[in-house]
Amino acid sequence: MVLSDAKVNGRAALPPRPEGLRMLVLPVRILETLVKILVVLALVVVLTFTVGQVADRYVLKTQFDAHDQIARIGMVWMAFLGFALGVRDRINIRIEVIQHFLPDRVRRFAGVFLDVVMLAIACILLWNGWQLLEVGSFQSIMGTPLYYDVMYGALLAGLVLLVIFLLLRIADTLSGGRLGVDTVNDHADHH
Repeated sequence: MVLSDAKVNGRAALPPRPEGLRMLVLPVRILETLVKILVVLALVVVLTFTVGQVADRYVLKTQFDAHDQIARIGMVWMAFLGFALGVRDRINIRIEVIQHFLPDRVRRFAGVFLDVVMLAIACILLWNGWQLLEVGSFQSIMGTPLYYDVMYGALLAGLVLLVIFLLLRIADTLSGGRLGVDTVNDHADHH
């Protein structure tokens, strides 16, 4: 493979990706788009049932009393799916005191190290989360036909996405960006 000396936006362009690796970009973008759509749908559920509760209380006066429960379910799904997207887009909150003074290689190593730590914690939570899902499947959410496994399922879905996005980011960083599935081109975590 020949390395390119061309510059893109003032940075050296990455070497061309082998054909087999290009096949990974589209499924990752589709997954990311689907998760964004789910976050928007969860937001719509939260807004609909929050505003609906006010309309129901003062205008409609129906017997439906689970507005807040359903809005809470939407909020939980939005939070956990949104967290996975935040990590994917590298917009999660991080404290960087000396990061700007370190060489690129050390920053890259620190980024991969933190991603591996986050991946390990996510895997532990995912492993233990199945028990929570099983317990929740027997607890009904008051005023709805739903059970708490719907809420705990949001945690597990968010963790599964987090694991996928972290594995992709680690693989892309270790390959020097040749996979093209990371959202940041310079792999140095926000200078």
